[in-house]
Formats: sequence, structure tokens, C-alpha cells
Amino acid sequence: MRGILIAILVVLLIALILTILWPAIMATIGAVIGFWSLKKLLEVQTIGEKILYGILIGVGVLIILANLKGILVVAVIALIFYFITKNRRPKNQSHNDTFDYPYNK
Repeated sequence: MRGILIAILVVLLIALILTILWPAIMATIGAVIGFWSLKKLLEVQTIGEKILYGILIGVGVLIILANLKGILVVAVIALIFYFITKNRRPKNQSHNDTFDYPYNK
């Protein structure tokens, strides 16, 4: 089921990118700037750096709001990333516990 959702989202992403390419690029740049600045804002200690990263978050939000059509593309990219990384299994773990019920004495 997850594979079908990812395939549908990829097809939707391709169609959106072909129809609204420039707003999609700009909204993606704004989202990357905003997300990176938020991560840095949570790490820094000094007030000057917090102000700088707060301003960068504002710039990222303004870029996104200036390209509202591109929000669709950014949302689809975020959904694809979410579905790909959701419930990722460890590579070395096997799931042979289908019938492994707890035994109560």
C-alpha cells in the first residue's frame, strides 16, 4: 500500500513540476532555507545567531508565500519523503515473529 501511495505521489510530483516549474523551484528553496535555519536556530546559544537564523526563517517563509503554487510541489515532496522514511526496518533484523505470542504460565 505504501508503494502505491509513493508511486501516485511521484506521478503527481512530475505533473506539478512540469506545469509550475519556477514557483516550485522557488518554494523548494524557501522550504530548504527555512528548515535549515530552524535546525540551526535550535542548536545555537548566542542571541545574535538566534536573531540571524530567525531572520533566515522569515526569508524562507516569505519566499514560500510569494510562490503559493509551489507549495503544492513542496507538500508532495514532503509526503514522498515521509512515506519513504516512515517505519523503516533495520537492515539486519528479520521479522520471523509472526506467531511468537507471549506464553503465560
